[in-house]
Amino acid sequence: MKFGRRALMSLAAVAAIGVLGAPAQAADGPGISDDSVLICSYQPMTGKVSSYFRMGKGADAWFKHVNENGGVNGRMIDYKMVDDKYEPARTKNIVKRFVERDECFAIVAPLGSAPTSAVIEYIVDQSVPLIGAGTGAEKNLTIASQWVFPLYPSYYTEGQQLVRFAKEVFGAAKVAVLYQNDPSGKTHIAGIESVLGDHGVEVVAQEGYEPKEVDVSSQVIKMKESGAQAVICSCAPEPAAKFYTERAKLGWDVPVVNVFFGKSPKVPELAGEAAVEGVYFATIFRDFDSPAPQIQEAKSILAKYYPEEQPDAIHLWGFAGAQVFTEALRRMDSGAITRERLVETLEGIDNWTESVVPNVTIGEGNAPEHFIVKDMSFVVYKGGKFEEFSPPWM
Repeated sequence: MKFGRRALMSLAAVAAIGVLGAPAQAADGPGISDDSVLICSYQPMTGKVSSYFRMGKGADAWFKHVNENGGVNGRMIDYKMVDDKYEPARTKNIVKRFVERDECFAIVAPLGSAPTSAVIEYIVDQSVPLIGAGTGAEKNLTIASQWVFPLYPSYYTEGQQLVRFAKEVFGAAKVAVLYQNDPSGKTHIAGIESVLGDHGVEVVAQEGYEPKEVDVSSQVIKMKESGAQAVICSCAPEPAAKFYTERAKLGWDVPVVNVFFGKSPKVPELAGEAAVEGVYFATIFRDFDSPAPQIQEAKSILAKYYPEEQPDAIHLWGFAGAQVFTEALRRMDSGAITRERLVETLEGIDNWTESVVPNVTIGEGNAPEHFIVKDMSFVVYKGGKFEEFSPPWM
C-alpha cells in the first residue's frame, strides 16, 4: 500500500540514468557530516510551562543512549535544544536560526501547539522534516505537507471523544469546559462543539485560562454555579492540579475527564492524591510501570541520564519521536543522507514494534497520513496510581 511516491521516485531515477548515464554519488543533506547528524528542537526549558521540558529530556536521553552505544551507522546524533519559553515570537527566531545558520537536518520532538503553529509554514516552506512535535492543534496535524510527521491524534478528535466519554461514562447532559486559551484549547473546543448535538450534550460553562496562568479559582466557581453535571478539563498539569484543589475546597464532587497532555504524576503531587481520586484522563501511551520491555528500557535510560526526573507520559512523547527518527536514520545505511530520503524512509516504517509506541505504521502522503501514534485510550486515578479504563465503546 506504500507504493505511490517511492515508485515515482524510482522511475524518475531510472529515467535520469537512462538519459545521463550513471550519476555521481549524491551529496548528503544539511547537517550531515561523516561522523555526525545535527538535529534541532525548541523546548520550554524555562518559564511558566517548563514542566513540559520533560519531552525534550526524554528525547535527549534517548539520543545520549544511542550515542553511547556507537551512534547510528557510525554517526553521532547532535541534538541541539534551545529554550523558547513557550513564546511563539521566540520560537520564530530560534527556528530561523536552526534552518539558516545551523543548517539542522531535521527538527525532532519539539514542544508546543502555539510555538509550532507559529513556525510550521516556514518549516515546510524550507523543506525541513518536522518529526514528532508535541502538539495536537489541528493546524499542525492537517497541513498539506510531506515534511510533517505528527506525534499524536488531533485535539479536535480528542475533544469529540471527551464529549462521548462525558455522556456514556458519566451520563452527563450538561458539561462545563475549562480550557487553555491557545491553539490546543481552542482546537479542543472546536471538537467538543462539533458533536454536542450528536450526543445530546450542552456546554453550560466554558472558562478559559492563559497559558502562563495557574490560578483558576474564579473559573471553578463559575463552573460550579453553572449546574454542570461533568467537567471536561483541557488543562496542562499545573492548572489541572489547581482545578482539582479548588474543586475539593468547594466540595464540588463533579466527575471530570482531563485531556491527555494533563496526565502527569505532578497533578496528584501538587493537588494531593485525595483531590485527584476518581479523575479520568485520556492518554496515548502505556505508563512507565508497564512490563513492556520497550517501556522499561526507556525508564532505565531516563534514570541514567536524568536521574532527577519522575518518569511520566510527557517523557515518552520525546522518546517516541526520537526513536522513530533514529530508526529511519538506521535504515538509511547506504547512499546519501538527504531530507527527501528521510521522508521516504519514514513512510516505509510499517508495523514497527521496537519503540515506546506499541505499533508504528506511517503512511504515504502529507501530515494526516504521517501520524506516529494513531489511537487514544483512557485511565482513571485510583489509590495513588493511574489504572487503565475502557469506556463502553471500547
